[in-house]
Amino acid sequence: MSKQTVQKIMQKQPVSVQCQTPLVEIIKVLISSQQAQLPVINSSKQLIGMVSLIDCQKALMISAYHCDKPVRVNDIMAKDFTFLQADEGLSEVAIKTQKYTENIFPVLNEGKLIGIMKRVDLLVHLQHNLALCSQAQ
Repeated sequence: MSKQTVQKIMQKQPVSVQCQTPLVEIIKVLISSQQAQLPVINSSKQLIGMVSLIDCQKALMISAYHCDKPVRVNDIMAKDFTFLQADEGLSEVAIKTQKYTENIFPVLNEGKLIGIMKRVDLLVHLQHNLALCSQAQ
């Protein structure tokens, strides 16, 4: 497993949103993509944050209560997030990501978003390797 990298299991061309995307549009994209989080990029495809269903829920509750001005993704996105590199080994990534609650990890190359790795894809890969070990015994 140590020779296999994030690139093997990452989803290329991930769904993402631009930093000025309105809240209503973010929610539509989250629902249609069936993802709990989305990468937020600028016009140069640089990753600048992550936005989640929970971020949107909080913003909706506050906006609805106060009838505030329209919220944009850069108002609610998390600017502190964990990211991966495409050439990172999957065994190292499995250890590294254990301490995080996120289920989606952006994959970067020189700061630009090139993919996402879903925790479920990592689990499928690990399960497959376990099955191979069992067959070898």
